[in-house]
Amino acid sequence: MNNEMRIPLLPAALGLMSALVACDGAPPAPAAKASRFDAVAPVEVKKDAVDGFCDTHEEGDAARTFHWPQIDGPAPASTGWTWVNVWATWCGPCVAEMPMLTRWKEKLEKEGVTFNLAFLSVDAKADDVSKWRTAHPGTPVGPRLTDFSLLGGWLDSVGLNANASIPIHFFVDGQQKIRCTRMGAISEPDYATVKQILQK
Repeated sequence: MNNEMRIPLLPAALGLMSALVACDGAPPAPAAKASRFDAVAPVEVKKDAVDGFCDTHEEGDAARTFHWPQIDGPAPASTGWTWVNVWATWCGPCVAEMPMLTRWKEKLEKEGVTFNLAFLSVDAKADDVSKWRTAHPGTPVGPRLTDFSLLGGWLDSVGLNANASIPIHFFVDGQQKIRCTRMGAISEPDYATVKQILQK
């Protein structure tokens, strides 16, 4: 074999060796999943932070109308903006963020941003919520979905996948239009974006 034949085979041989090393019987380590915050450099200012925060973000008449599912009691007040947090006692990220949400409400109202903050439990049993509140006295009071089997249909009716994971955050304006839906927990860096949404 002459030199002209050997040169193109070298990259192929190296590629084959790399593939064999990866197939050593152990699965390759999964790539780290980038979070919403890892995706951009900390110094970069997003052009539209709201779009980056919301999984759905609608303006004008295109926005869906929010309606409560079947709940055990009257619906919370709906004058002005309402921030609806969907949670459950068995959802770790849900209960972890609840103290922060109530703290943010107090802080935002001191800054002149008024809104209703409603916590909707999707626990299967009312007793589960009662026991949780007894063990965690600071847990906010709110309605509970009367039948967990209704959750998927309700989520579908408000524009989400029926299998969407909680926590879920709905930001609903005074006309009951859903302006932003966020699936997943939020954290301290989201404060300014939440304020921006509720000020519109």
